[in-house]
Amino acid sequence: MVKGSVAVAAIMAAGIACPAAAQGRDESGLYLGGSVGMSQYKDVCKHSSVPCDNTDDAFRVFAGYQFNRNWQVEIGGAHLGEATGSGAAGSFRWESYAWDLSGLGHFYIAGGVSVFGRLGMYLGRTTVDQAFPGGTQHDANTNSGLTFGLGAAFTLGHFGIRAEWQRYDNIGTNTLGTDEADVLSVGALIRF
Repeated sequence: MVKGSVAVAAIMAAGIACPAAAQGRDESGLYLGGSVGMSQYKDVCKHSSVPCDNTDDAFRVFAGYQFNRNWQVEIGGAHLGEATGSGAAGSFRWESYAWDLSGLGHFYIAGGVSVFGRLGMYLGRTTVDQAFPGGTQHDANTNSGLTFGLGAAFTLGHFGIRAEWQRYDNIGTNTLGTDEADVLSVGALIRF
């Protein structure tokens, strides 16, 4: 009976000490990661005169610094995919890339599970190639704007995984206007 009481007391003490130790440990440092997912442009197909597909594969690589359990700063490079269309009136291909710098704030739910928000700026490059009866046209533009998002993360030691929605606002070209690119992704990272 005494041995059982000692065992229960030891388990309870460990249960109390582990979360306290996890909160007190140093979680600052550098990390590297990558994500893959699907992008969707909001308005490209609305303005198209030919059948259009505004979704594509997307990917992003990133590096960051975690200041503490709740705050990070991150730089990333992303391929935001393509929107394409073709028909009797011609064809087009819209493609965007972006570099972004953003801050992330985490709210921990339990253990290593957190939800987070992202807010930052991007520098993007969009190219549009069009073919129509009588000619072709190429347009390219570099612009900047806001990027923001929401996600959920799970951290286990030096490794982490994420699921995230991220928007690149007002990305586009001079002749066709700007659009919003939404990216749904899953990613992984390693901390150093």
